[in-house]
Amino acid sequence: MEKPSSARIALKFGLIFAIISIASTTIFYTTDLWTNYWLIFIFSIVVTVLMQYLSMSEYKKLNGGFMTYGEGLGLGTLAVATSSVVSLIYDSVYKKFIDPGIMKRTLEMTEEQYEKIGMPEEQIAEAVQRVENWSNSGLSFLVGIIMAVLIGFIIALIVSAVLKKDKPVFS
Repeated sequence: MEKPSSARIALKFGLIFAIISIASTTIFYTTDLWTNYWLIFIFSIVVTVLMQYLSMSEYKKLNGGFMTYGEGLGLGTLAVATSSVVSLIYDSVYKKFIDPGIMKRTLEMTEEQYEKIGMPEEQIAEAVQRVENWSNSGLSFLVGIIMAVLIGFIIALIVSAVLKKDKPVFS
């Protein structure tokens, strides 16, 4: 039996879930659900767990029902990395070209949150300027990918531990 390509499966599921992420991002932005950080966080975690479960299950099926812990971990991490890169590129394009006003709304929301906690006006102005500078830098894109892959890696640690099944040494 030929061993299945974990890279091909990771790419397949990474792209499928990038499409799901793009659709959900568009829905979140157009319905103003993007302001509910907990909803987005929980949705992202659920989608990531599902993606990893499905990709690892397919790998196991194609590999005679077996998958080592390392194979699952690598597969899950690569799938998340693929999905994250595509999704964050779309997010950047959306904010820059499709709805550039979303950054203004983000900055207004940030300003309101600082006012609620009683921050002085000059500090609010500085903080909002830092948020704007950060959002427009390439560093925010890179940190977004790193954080997504880190969270995906942690989820892959768990999912691959649950789904792993080593081939018997003696059969």
